[in-house]
Amino acid sequence: MPESTGTPESLFQRASDVERMRIGVLISGSGTNLQALIDACAAGALDATVDVVISNKPDAFGLERARRAGIPAVAIDRARYTTIAAYNAAITELLQQHEVELVVMAGYMRLLGQEVLSAFPGRVINLHPALLPAFPGASAINEAFEYGVKVTGVTVHLADEHFDRGPIIVQQPVRVAEDDTVDSLEARIHEVEHSLIVEAVGLFAEERLVLDGRRVHILPPR
Repeated sequence: MPESTGTPESLFQRASDVERMRIGVLISGSGTNLQALIDACAAGALDATVDVVISNKPDAFGLERARRAGIPAVAIDRARYTTIAAYNAAITELLQQHEVELVVMAGYMRLLGQEVLSAFPGRVINLHPALLPAFPGASAINEAFEYGVKVTGVTVHLADEHFDRGPIIVQQPVRVAEDDTVDSLEARIHEVEHSLIVEAVGLFAEERLVLDGRRVHILPPR
């Protein structure tokens, strides 16, 4: 991510010869948020295309979702690499081969290394099922429910070298009902995730995001 120079900086400016923003999506599981992006691109709701899907798990169903949509889908197994740096370099190389402009971590359950972050400065985003900075980490929904919060939610933020600490792009609250279970709360959070990740990617595609220190400003539509 670009360091702050004291002057607000546009996060993304599309190359003049590029018609639609090219996205690379990283997943670890079923890929429902990936599907939301695929559907939004196909419907014309996003001025973007999903050009490659990468998973750290070969059996992730999201890879099948990508293949059904005609999108290159690749599993990169961490166990095949002697170092984490080599693993992240392999991810970077594949993203660059597909000329990706924005990297979307959509249920990707690993911390990205500097190899990827440096190759795509300010252009890696992560989806998290809580209102950061509350409840970071992989068990956010369970932890929020057990804590007894009345409101939780979903965050899309810029990824950096720390788990769930990058500047926040968009957030949406989800109220916890009195009769909620963890499963019912999780289902409603996933519904919000599907719309919020599309919204965040749309803001990049429309060049409407400006980074000012830790604050991400959203410009009005053109």
